[in-house]
Amino acid sequence: MSKVISAAQAVAQIGDRMTITLPGNASFMVVDCLLQALEQRFLTEASPKQITAFVPCNAGLGLGTGVDRLAHRGLLKRYIASAFPIHGGSPLASMILDGEVEAYNFPMGVLYALLRESGGRRPGLLTEVGMGTFVDPRQQGGKMNDRTTEDLVEMTSIAGKDYLFYKAPAIDVALLKATSSDDRGNLSFENEPLTLGSIALAIAAKANGGKVFAQVERLVERHTRSPKTIVVPEHLVDGVVLAPDAPQSAASRFDARLTGEIRTPRRRDAAPQGPARVLLLRAAGQLRRHWLVNLGVGAPIGLPPLLGWLNLEDGLTISTEHGGINGDIEAPIFGAHVGADAVLDPPNVFDMYDGGLLDATLLGLAQADRHGNVNVSKFEGRLMGCGGFINISGGAKTILFCTMLTAGGTDVALENGRVVVRREGRARKFVEAVEHQTFNGRQALERGQNVHIVTERGLFTLDRDGWLLTEVAPGIVPERDIAPAMSFPLRVAENCRQYPSEILGDDSTAIRRWLSGRLEAR
Repeated sequence: MSKVISAAQAVAQIGDRMTITLPGNASFMVVDCLLQALEQRFLTEASPKQITAFVPCNAGLGLGTGVDRLAHRGLLKRYIASAFPIHGGSPLASMILDGEVEAYNFPMGVLYALLRESGGRRPGLLTEVGMGTFVDPRQQGGKMNDRTTEDLVEMTSIAGKDYLFYKAPAIDVALLKATSSDDRGNLSFENEPLTLGSIALAIAAKANGGKVFAQVERLVERHTRSPKTIVVPEHLVDGVVLAPDAPQSAASRFDARLTGEIRTPRRRDAAPQGPARVLLLRAAGQLRRHWLVNLGVGAPIGLPPLLGWLNLEDGLTISTEHGGINGDIEAPIFGAHVGADAVLDPPNVFDMYDGGLLDATLLGLAQADRHGNVNVSKFEGRLMGCGGFINISGGAKTILFCTMLTAGGTDVALENGRVVVRREGRARKFVEAVEHQTFNGRQALERGQNVHIVTERGLFTLDRDGWLLTEVAPGIVPERDIAPAMSFPLRVAENCRQYPSEILGDDSTAIRRWLSGRLEAR
């Protein structure tokens, strides 16, 4: 019997107060056809009401699409996610900030793990991930506004050791996006850059007596695909919805580079240029050959092309939490890798990270305070979410926060081998106290992690007293160019060194020589 149905027929099976789960990573794997049908049903029938959305990451093709389609009073009761829509004017973000809907922000790796716990009919997840951050119930418990009151995470102790216990959700409906299906519902993901835990979402729904519906681009005959390409098998799928015009991402209808169908040469253009390249090269100097290195959103994704320019791209294994291994990372649609060597499922990536296999990470930051705490999740009225940050920063042996010293109109230039501050930015990143504690500096030191902030003007190392300036860029006078841009007193190491002069130039041979013994192939 064929499982092909319409989008309206699929969403008609979502009842009041049900919990739905769906994949997505910014603009990938967005089940927009199904969410549009759900939105239309609510606007027409005022049903379903008071649903909960459990979203491991975030999903949208732009303003008003994806999870923004849930932003209607009465439709959505609760939103649980690791990240939130970042485009300006997002109605869902506005509802959360205005306290019109309950909202929880939990680490991405925790959410994927909770789906597996739910699928195994286990009560929840016991972990140290999130302790000492805003997720900790001794702080906010992941609650993002005053409307959110129920405790979904609690502190517990086993054999004298403290852990966080996250309660597993009971999933009623999983909405998936795949590329191909036969009439029985065997799903393959040929045109998707990632799989984003789709099998975990499906099992969680079925284990709880729920339903699984998938939107697909095309129908194919049975037994025309290799069984190894079937990510979600037919017995887990209740309905298949044809959506032939669904784009691969917000950036393009389909980009074969992102699936590995077309292999293109690695980038070797040394981007970015200027001060951003200075801080990336200085961060690279902290890395060592054969390390597994995670790259976060922002400046860090410039590392692969920079290493390609130096012919050092084989010195590291580059990973992002969404599954890609090696290759170049697409900036507007973070998470997709061009020329990847492998693509893993996110739950397995977080097992690696939480299991201590991550040697280093390059991450961005919005705020850092005098105690070594860092904020990336909520600041200056912006609701970002922690994403995979808490898992990553909690598991990496070396943490390199890569950022310009200030933001908002900062103008810093390279002139004759020196860094020159032409205009200071309006927004300070070194603040007295972070607005949201996404990273706990004290706990990182207790775990034995090496923690640094790398900027275009200097390198800070975290010690028991906070941030210590241990290196400074040529041309920078700390008392003139750094201290006035900080909201707490600058501490300078007695043996404060200067950045290697090579990283301020364009001589790739000199830079390679400087990196010798670190990333240099032998």
